[in-house]
Amino acid sequence: MSASEAPLLLGRVCSSWRDLSLATPRLWASLHVVERSLTHEVRTIRLEAIKMWLERAGRCPLSISLYSDNYVPSPQSTGDTETEMQTLTDSFIKDLVLFADRWRHVRFIAARNVIQEITHLTPNDTPMLESVAFSVQPDYPRGDLRWSDFEMLKSPGISSFSTTSSEFQASIPLHWHSLTELCIGGSGWESTLDAETALATLARCPMLQVCKLAVNVLSASPRHPTVELPHLHTLHLDFGNLSSLLLDRLHAPELRKFLFRGHVEFLPLFLGSCSRLETLDIDGSSLVKSSLMESLRILPTTMRHLTIRDHPRPRPGPMGTARPTTLLDDDVLALLIRVPDLDSSGHTSSQCCCPQLESLTTLGGEMSDFALQNFIEGRMVAGSTGPSLKNVRVQFSRAMKLDIKSSLKRFVEGGLDLELLYLPPPLPVYGSPWEGLQDAPSPWGPTWTLPVYW
Repeated sequence: MSASEAPLLLGRVCSSWRDLSLATPRLWASLHVVERSLTHEVRTIRLEAIKMWLERAGRCPLSISLYSDNYVPSPQSTGDTETEMQTLTDSFIKDLVLFADRWRHVRFIAARNVIQEITHLTPNDTPMLESVAFSVQPDYPRGDLRWSDFEMLKSPGISSFSTTSSEFQASIPLHWHSLTELCIGGSGWESTLDAETALATLARCPMLQVCKLAVNVLSASPRHPTVELPHLHTLHLDFGNLSSLLLDRLHAPELRKFLFRGHVEFLPLFLGSCSRLETLDIDGSSLVKSSLMESLRILPTTMRHLTIRDHPRPRPGPMGTARPTTLLDDDVLALLIRVPDLDSSGHTSSQCCCPQLESLTTLGGEMSDFALQNFIEGRMVAGSTGPSLKNVRVQFSRAMKLDIKSSLKRFVEGGLDLELLYLPPPLPVYGSPWEGLQDAPSPWGPTWTLPVYW
């Protein structure tokens, strides 16, 4: 709820716009509530605003998210049950429950004993419910959600479910066979989900279209047979440990988008089965150079968007010293360079990996400026249908050695979206003239980061 955004902002333009916004229930059908430790007066005002907002939505299905950092200690931790019950009574979640019959999409980010306040809801109370997401905030003493109490999750219309891996249990009372979207998220390094449990869970969800998993616990070779997911088109995996055995037992022939983080020794076998893949976003720290190059060679011709994040990893050097190694270099980039060639009939053809590539994004690595220039020029050579390359974003982990922007200016003017970021050259020994000032420019220059998907 913000007066600087619609729909409240619309009502501040003029009386006609205000009347129109109030007469349009769909404008009020989405609401994000932030609950913090507030005074009684402020909390009362905020609660009234929430009720008024949702009443303006009429009978429209609601999309509601609640973020609560109003920690409610459990009785075991304080013994002051009366105070704790008063805090729960004042919780915003109590008022959101009054509109449960119109919930369509709900997301709760709160402590366990706040979330437990919706356990009395049944499928009859939430007839419109389609997606549910829980992100449990840390509390003390540590406890688990009693998933068996959440009768609401048996609602037959639920097709999307999300929770953190630390809270996930196979006994969650969902209609698993109806799920089209499943997220068991969190950091891969902190996940308590192993490959065997992940495979068993996926086997219960034959209709999945979107799946996000954080898998860390390295189990023995999974005994589970290969899981077929014929409708899966988007897969995000965050492995905090060596979990390639999961990929070895996963078959997703319709996969279009694959995002991968963590550690794995071998990807080509899985990628070779993804004949319709269009987007690949991969953390290079999970591969060795030979595996990355083999993975690129085996990618299908449908590939359009490629992102490679290369973070230097220490490798043993002479005399026990450690030296960083990278895998994204000129050899890897050469696999993506389109080389014009004349076939036997005299027509121009091109031989390269990912011939329909539209965007390339890289972070780190040791590519030379000259190799990048060759890649772009090779890709922009017009063929029978013109060049496919539309976007190139490269963030180097070094300073510029060769200015290639002037050579590529004609492509940029022709529509190529090009962004090159370098580290600034080393400062003189006397340092920065702005050193010590609060608003001093960063010595590292401009940077950008890619989205985090969890």
